[in-house]
Amino acid sequence: MYFYSERHRPSLLAFALLGSVGSLLGSTRAFAQEPAQSVTLDTLSVVGAGQGVESAYGPVQGYIAKRSAAGTKTDALLKETPQSISVVGEEQVRDQAATTIQEALRYTAGVNADAYGPSTRGDYPRLRGSDVAIYLDGLKLSDPGAFNEPRPEPYTLSRFEVLRGPASMLYGASSTGGLVNLVSKLPQDVPYSEIGVQFGNFNRKEIRGDTTGRLNEDGTLLYRFVGLGRLSDSQTDYVPYDRYVINPSLTWKPDASTNWTIIGLHQKDAYGASDAFLPREGTLYPGPNGLIPLSRFTGDRNFNTYETVTSSVTSLFEHRFSDALLLRQNLRYSHIEGTYQSVYGNVFGADTPFLDAARRTVGRYTYGRDAIRDRISTDTSAQYRLETGPVSHTFLGGIDVRQYYERARSGGGYDPRPFDLYTPTYVSVTPPTLSAEPALAQNQAGLYLQDQARLGSWIVLASVRHDWVNSNQRGSAAQTDEATTGRIGLMYEFANGMTPYVSYATSFNPVFGGGLCSGGLCKPLQGEQIEGGIKYNPLPWLSVNASIYDTVERNRLTSDPAGGFLSIQTGKVGIQGGEIEALVTIAGDTDIIAAYAYTDARVLSGDTIGARVESMPLHLASVWVKHRFSLFGIPGFQVGGGVRYLGESFDGSTNSFNTPAVTLADAMIGWEDAHWRAQINVSNIADTQYVSTCLSRGDCFVGTSRTVLGTLTYKF
Repeated sequence: MYFYSERHRPSLLAFALLGSVGSLLGSTRAFAQEPAQSVTLDTLSVVGAGQGVESAYGPVQGYIAKRSAAGTKTDALLKETPQSISVVGEEQVRDQAATTIQEALRYTAGVNADAYGPSTRGDYPRLRGSDVAIYLDGLKLSDPGAFNEPRPEPYTLSRFEVLRGPASMLYGASSTGGLVNLVSKLPQDVPYSEIGVQFGNFNRKEIRGDTTGRLNEDGTLLYRFVGLGRLSDSQTDYVPYDRYVINPSLTWKPDASTNWTIIGLHQKDAYGASDAFLPREGTLYPGPNGLIPLSRFTGDRNFNTYETVTSSVTSLFEHRFSDALLLRQNLRYSHIEGTYQSVYGNVFGADTPFLDAARRTVGRYTYGRDAIRDRISTDTSAQYRLETGPVSHTFLGGIDVRQYYERARSGGGYDPRPFDLYTPTYVSVTPPTLSAEPALAQNQAGLYLQDQARLGSWIVLASVRHDWVNSNQRGSAAQTDEATTGRIGLMYEFANGMTPYVSYATSFNPVFGGGLCSGGLCKPLQGEQIEGGIKYNPLPWLSVNASIYDTVERNRLTSDPAGGFLSIQTGKVGIQGGEIEALVTIAGDTDIIAAYAYTDARVLSGDTIGARVESMPLHLASVWVKHRFSLFGIPGFQVGGGVRYLGESFDGSTNSFNTPAVTLADAMIGWEDAHWRAQINVSNIADTQYVSTCLSRGDCFVGTSRTVLGTLTYKF
């Protein structure tokens, strides 16, 4: 472990949170009871797990998950995993009307969900001060920082898992901040169908459907089909936000020991580039001309395009040889075609980038990139349970392989004609000439071993992995990297449901994809973390998790101060902090989620030593409450609301242009019976105009404005 004195220690509040969890919870037992369970699609288990019994690979029952495979790659209890994990289920996502992955994580501790606002270019949640990769069904789906990556539709997913801290010992590619693992909706044995429509501001119109059940009488073949179509504008002028998704799946389970699911996906996102890269003056603070409208479009309506077409096939196979031995293999092939065409203002490298004395106009850059990517990912593991005297073990051994191929053309230019940011006149630009980039092939292979051991109330989790990475870019020497990573965690389970833990883990995160780093291919990111925490889950209606951590990461990616879309790699950053998250169901009809995180992320080397890392608020806090009730003797009504506090964040360099804190409120009202569900959601009720972050290179990203959504669903 590296020790360093130049960093501030975590606030006393973070330590106090851990020390006081038990006393704070002692009085809640009398006010809650086991929530009543109704049989809906949300309470159905994954295939083969038994109805009403939660599986780590299936839906969450209500708001409080009990199991997850994210931290162990096994179907493990969350309270027996010595690492901080949050799980968001379908019900919570539906209640909050989350339309993107990052929106689904707004009420999750330690996640700066909308770090770059409502970007059409991707989901960019930041966790513990780091960008995080997104996994789907345990296989890596998208790389942070890359464009035209697959962007999953929340309606196709059953759970959203946030694993905090290093995960390289199981997944290979993982930052010190952690990762997000998504779980697909899978075929179910109990038939269920629904069709719904959604309307909202920005001319949003959407239709979607989900149907599942048996294909034959004995239930050895199950199906599911999820589909969605959307036509919409966005909060940025002249930027469309259209999507369609076709997501069929088929499960074959010839006996109780074998389960094989094939999932198909075809998705087209036909967007524009919503990020306007506005200057600090007029955005972060008013200039002599006031504030620039946050809906301002700085591009060319005839040129700006951000279109991604994803086609994939996923195989999830499981066979149980005996009660002790289980084999799993997950495999995915995906083909992605992306087009990125953008015109944006030159606001980089200067505090006052204006061309005129009146400080209204800027020049504009043009940028274009077409890319075709093919990916093959596979993860094969064997799980074996063994008793050695008083110690019970769950051993896991596996190998995963990831292959990546990219062919791309790119180019850029500069349009010196003044563009007025306050009263724009839109004129067409000359499209840049695109030149072929050197073809890129990257491969990663990893071997991992793990032991989950239990002796009485003591729990030990030990994992180790070795990775080999090879990157070949035509015309350049091959780049090879390898690393060994590991984790050791220790827990003790008290009779009252309290489980404290400590863990140490290291990370290795090779950066896949071209056109990302200045000077060529990026170096792998590496880091380490020590974490301590408490988990408290004595009954199904109550779950509390608290943790503190100390992290170092090297070769970190950050925005190039020269501007543009490339990144540079800093020497070393240190991140310390703590989180607490509580979920409770009171009297079976009121769900509460409360979360707080303190994150002190600082640069530890280079010219900006001591500066706080960009785009990560020092404080994040949120509370969400939903209540179910009857009105005039009619059951099924529900109301909900939440408050999110996003603390001050920093520009990552001089910390002279910090982004102010903001408090946002959300609300929902709905009604549901056996066949109908109607719901209205409003996020950012007050339509607070705010900036989500400003970077050291000079540009700012706007926050998400008020969004109103009405949803009507028929179930049959």
